[in-house]
Amino acid sequence: MRFQTLTILTFLSTSVTTALPTELKDFLLVTTDQAEPSINSSNLRAVSATSLFDPYKQPALLLRLIGPGYNSLPTFNLNSGTLQTISTGPTGTDEYLYNSTKVQSCQELQFLASEQPAGNLGLDQGYLLAVDGEREGWTICLGKLDQDVLYWKGTDTSCNKTFIHAVTKAPY
Repeated sequence: MRFQTLTILTFLSTSVTTALPTELKDFLLVTTDQAEPSINSSNLRAVSATSLFDPYKQPALLLRLIGPGYNSLPTFNLNSGTLQTISTGPTGTDEYLYNSTKVQSCQELQFLASEQPAGNLGLDQGYLLAVDGEREGWTICLGKLDQDVLYWKGTDTSCNKTFIHAVTKAPY
């Protein structure tokens, strides 16, 4: 009986870890109201994929929620506390390496097409996006153009708490 239990626990932990990024590169970011991981990102409660968003052709891109039917999703790398992703620039033709700016309270998660100093982001337990080691504080708030945008400790009445998971496969 003890051997069976150990075998089952080993299998479950292996299954969960194979669903999570093993390296800090080429992962997707999804939002959910649960902190616990799932083998299949589609099984996370209230899961939403995220996509870069350029409101009003401003220099900083934001991260918004996106539903089923997307053509592609951005993949991210984590380097020196900074999220990195490749996206087209404001003209929509050239691709640039975008780096997250240092995350601050009551501000959107922002990305600039320029090198940034070391950031304050990390993956707690290998899958939960955290700021200075804190994984609780992410919020989804109504942003520009009525888009649901990710904030760190947003305080607007439209804001709802969320967790951000790094996953290897898209939900939906």
